[in-house]
Amino acid sequence: MKHLWIASACALLMAQTAQAQTVPEGYPAEYSDLIAQAQTEGSLLIYTNLSSSNLGPVIEAFNATYPDIEVEMIEMGPSEAFSRYDAETGTGVQSADLIIANSIPDWVRAVDTGTLDDYASPEQANLPQWSYPEAGLYTFSTDPMVTIYNKLTVPEDLQVSSMKEYFSNIVAHPEVFEGKVGTYDGRYAFGGSIGYAFAKFHGDAAWDWFASAGPMTRPGGGAGGMIERTLTGELASSFFVSAPVVLSRMDPALEQVLGWTFPSDGTPVFLRGMGITKEAPHQAAARVFLDYVLSEPGQYAVADGNLTAYRPGVTPEGENAYSLDEVIAAIGSEDKLILIDYDAEMVESFDAFNARWGAAFKM
Repeated sequence: MKHLWIASACALLMAQTAQAQTVPEGYPAEYSDLIAQAQTEGSLLIYTNLSSSNLGPVIEAFNATYPDIEVEMIEMGPSEAFSRYDAETGTGVQSADLIIANSIPDWVRAVDTGTLDDYASPEQANLPQWSYPEAGLYTFSTDPMVTIYNKLTVPEDLQVSSMKEYFSNIVAHPEVFEGKVGTYDGRYAFGGSIGYAFAKFHGDAAWDWFASAGPMTRPGGGAGGMIERTLTGELASSFFVSAPVVLSRMDPALEQVLGWTFPSDGTPVFLRGMGITKEAPHQAAARVFLDYVLSEPGQYAVADGNLTAYRPGVTPEGENAYSLDEVIAAIGSEDKLILIDYDAEMVESFDAFNARWGAAFKM
């Protein structure tokens, strides 16, 4: 009898806590039931290729609002997040509740195979429609690509923002650029997605630029490596470098050597996907977390993690913190954004793109 009384008291306390938990403005009143269920679940597991420095501020902010929901993240490669989930659920093992990763081909496959919970967030009305193109598929952050220069080795008049001028300068000034230009390898998923979207945006002109300047570049490595090699002078410049990585490292000393710019005639923006899994054992907690990420406080927390918030109206503080609104203001028009989105056509034609890109860059 005593145990029954304790159980009833705990249930009552949980219900009172859920009622005390304020339902976010604009959400349906019954959202309190989802909060109560999430608090009963008490935890959720995220598979992600984000580091704790990126996702940690979001988890911390979420727990300030929902302290009764413990969030665990496991960092791994973007494709590994999907393959591990498939392997675990395929053998009946509980797996991730939520996946956050920047692998366009894997998100396209996840939609096609029904991997995602088709949850409709109450935050959809506050977000650009391109950020949730399929049922259950959302965007965590929108990370632009920039061009970087070694200001000690590249004359100021050659530190241009236009990619048309940039590729022209590489060809016209081999004494500065030949063998000293870095970028991602377009034969792999991340670099290839950027290159594909850029070529789709600019058409034949992009392929002409790739063919003329490509043989003078040294593709390969990640953003950190390109930054270091550009700083040391091994590279004079690198293009399509992840802006969040560049900006998170900028300080007064670094600015003496490293210059950067958003491409003024088309800035590639990589959409980092986010989705709740169909077999999520803590589905309610995952839904509450996803809604928080998409909310205004959640997007400010995304910016605190050195990633690019895209919710309209979010303007993070800090000299090197940019929102997508601020990127648009910097390049002059939303039409100049090259969204690297969840394009099934890109996945289908990836082999053909890889072959053409490899030929242009002599890889």
